[in-house]
Amino acid sequence: MKSKSRESGFTLVEMLVVLFVIGIILAIAIPNLRAAAESAKKKADQANRRMILTQAEQYYLEHGTYPKDVQVLVKDGYLQAAPTCPDGKGVYTIQPHPSPEKRVFCQK
Repeated sequence: MKSKSRESGFTLVEMLVVLFVIGIILAIAIPNLRAAAESAKKKADQANRRMILTQAEQYYLEHGTYPKDVQVLVKDGYLQAAPTCPDGKGVYTIQPHPSPEKRVFCQK
């Protein structure tokens, strides 16, 4: 006589353990991903500001005045296109402040 074979599949306990492990992995990974995204936005913003400032300084050296906005740099060929703010909700503005860090900023 043949004995009754066990049906294949997962038990409820095995499924709960797997879901618990996945939950722990997600709890660790999601904050790290958000932090990485914020860091990337900040670095992109710094790179955009530095590029605009460099081109605005070049414009100043050639014309004697700072450009009134980023579109002037695009129109005159200093930039291929106007960079967008990393959050996508604003445009970069140039102000002739004495401090280079505050000269280019993202205006919403």
